[in-house]
Parts: sequence; C-alpha cells; structure tokens
Amino acid sequence: MYMIENSILGFFAVSGFALVISLLVAAGLYLLFSYGLYRLAERTRVDHSWLAFIPYVQYYPLGKILREIRICGFVIPHMEWVLLAAPLVYSLLALIPFINVIASIAYFIFYAIVTYSLFNKYSRYALVMTIVSFILPFFFPIFVFTIRNNTLIKK
Repeated sequence: MYMIENSILGFFAVSGFALVISLLVAAGLYLLFSYGLYRLAERTRVDHSWLAFIPYVQYYPLGKILREIRICGFVIPHMEWVLLAAPLVYSLLALIPFINVIASIAYFIFYAIVTYSLFNKYSRYALVMTIVSFILPFFFPIFVFTIRNNTLIKK
C-alpha cells in the first residue's frame, strides 16, 4: 500500500512540475508576442498601443498595423475591426453543423493570410516564418518579437 501511495504522489509531483513549466513557457511566449506587437504598434504610431498586452483586444493594434489586406484583388479595409469580429463570427458559425467545417477552413486561411501579411511588412522571410508558425505555433510569438525593431519593408 505504501508503494502505491508513493507512486500516486510521485505522479502528482511530476504532473504539477510539468504544469508549472508549461504555464511559465506559455506566459513567456505571451509576453514575447505582446511586447513585440506593442513595439510594432508604437513604431507605426498606433493610438493605444498598450492594448497589445490585453488578450483578444490585442487584435486591435494588430489590425491597425496591417491597415488593410488584399486577397485576390479584393481589399479588406479596417483590419482592426475585422480581426476583432472574426473570432466572434467563427464561434457562431462553428455551432452550425456542416458550416462549421467550411468556417474552420476559411478561418484558418484568413489567419494564415493575416500572419503572412504581418511578416511580409517587416521581414524578407515572410513565407518561411508563416509556414513555421503554423507547423510549430510557439514560433509565432518569437517571430513577432524578432521583427519588432525591423523597418517597414512593404506598405
């Protein structure tokens, strides 16, 4: 009986340690992304650039940095509002059977384009950074942090 209790305690100790490490890594990545976005917003003179530190609301400065996106000749203006509305619209569409699959694909493609557009404005390696960010998502905040001081390449 004593060995079983020790195994259970050991399991919880290892699990707790892994949880703490995971939370520290997640917090570090969040801070990298928020600070990188904040610096990009400051450098592009976005009002209320401090919003980059507030989850979900950080889409507003991201949209202000992007301004507009061109997709197949179609221009999406006011990206700050589109980026704020997109998760809400997706959440509603995800509740409808069959449409949820189409909405998921469209949402994924939309955010791939947004990610590429951000990286394309500040890096010559936008395609590589976008692909790596979608294969290994923890690289996205690292990339945003690394481009924070880059000069604007494309408007």
